[in-house]
Amino acid sequence: MTSRGRRVTSRGRRAAALLLAAGCVAAYAAACASPGSPPGGPVDHAAPVILKVTPDSGATGVRSKGVTVAFNEVVSERPRAGTDLGAVVLLSPSDGAARVDWHRDAITVRPRKGFRANTAYALTVLPGLSDLRSNAITSPRTFVFSTGASIPRGVVRGAVFDWTTVKPAGLALIDATVGGDTSFRWIAKTDSSGRYALPFLPSDKYTLRTIIDANQNGRLDPRELWDSVTVVVADSLRLDLYAFMHDTLGARIVGVDVKDSLTLRLVFDRALALDSALSPGQVELRRADSSRVRVRSLVRASAFDSVARAREVAVRDSTLRADTTVAGRRGRARADSGRVIAQQDSIENARVEARRAERDTVKRVPPPVPARMAITPEFVAELDEPIGPGAYRLTVRNALSASRVRRTSERTFSRAKPVEKPPESKADSTVKKPPGVSAPATKPPVKPPRQ
Repeated sequence: MTSRGRRVTSRGRRAAALLLAAGCVAAYAAACASPGSPPGGPVDHAAPVILKVTPDSGATGVRSKGVTVAFNEVVSERPRAGTDLGAVVLLSPSDGAARVDWHRDAITVRPRKGFRANTAYALTVLPGLSDLRSNAITSPRTFVFSTGASIPRGVVRGAVFDWTTVKPAGLALIDATVGGDTSFRWIAKTDSSGRYALPFLPSDKYTLRTIIDANQNGRLDPRELWDSVTVVVADSLRLDLYAFMHDTLGARIVGVDVKDSLTLRLVFDRALALDSALSPGQVELRRADSSRVRVRSLVRASAFDSVARAREVAVRDSTLRADTTVAGRRGRARADSGRVIAQQDSIENARVEARRAERDTVKRVPPPVPARMAITPEFVAELDEPIGPGAYRLTVRNALSASRVRRTSERTFSRAKPVEKPPESKADSTVKKPPGVSAPATKPPVKPPRQ
């Protein structure tokens, strides 16, 4: 080959190398432009799946230093619920927050002081643990093993309610301790419907406590609602817990609302106990001249309001039926049609719910029903005689709060004079002419004829 041919060949090789390098750079830039896009295939919308737990669930005589949970994909170090993996993992019993180590597609949970001998442990993976695409687990999974020869079968089930509203408390914390050892706790959390289960408890006497953990930090903070009870667990036990804000000061009256001359609404800063409701003898009302106004009855505001609403509906219906005018008949017809429409809507809603339940393959569990009425800080007092304008002093003696603390407090209030309509002036009493109508023109005086 001549020298010129060799030069042409080497020039072609260099051009091919430059083209190959340019293609690689373009491909790398395209890959860098969309780092989150998958190389191919369908988008992953499935939550992580637990493949294996070590030690196995149900194992006894375990000598391991931790529990390892393996998944089918890489899980995120920052779950949806909480700031770290400790927020979506519960190890019960425990002597404090467990240490959770991340290993891409697996996590390892270790207790602070190691596993105790002859103790059954339950590890629960809570909803919120997610993969790198934020696909999160929606149902809890619990695994149990024992460092002893057996797994106890004691269990406490129930629901947690906010006692001030008697609504189920989701994600409330439940713990149980034995004797004076308050650092070693069996723990659980309620689900979204407020239900809980504290399983694998040895037969013993427990102090059971619930906390509506508003900030989800795992401990009781000031002004958080809680409740505790002592129970003996031998097998299976059903127990509902009612959380409220505990205090040592007692309830103090903070407001008096004058509804009318015979009705007062009393407002306390804390809820009062249910088993020792206020009586009329505990309430003293005096005028500015120290004369006393007797209180005829005292009821909780919730009960009074429900009775008042029913009374208003009955009065309105009777008024409509008594009115025989055209307007009355029309109003009665509108009320009857409204009731018919409401009844039809309820029937249709029931049919829709029935069809939806038939299509739904998952069995629906109704929400838990509280067995207690709500504790409220408001009462309504009905008086024996009407009160007029002026200043008054109200004293409530030995009011028992929900925390079982008695307190006497007083409050001053006044009832203003009713606003009187100003007297009608003479100018206002004259008949006003409608706009656009002018006043009649006055005739000029008639001059007498000249003589």
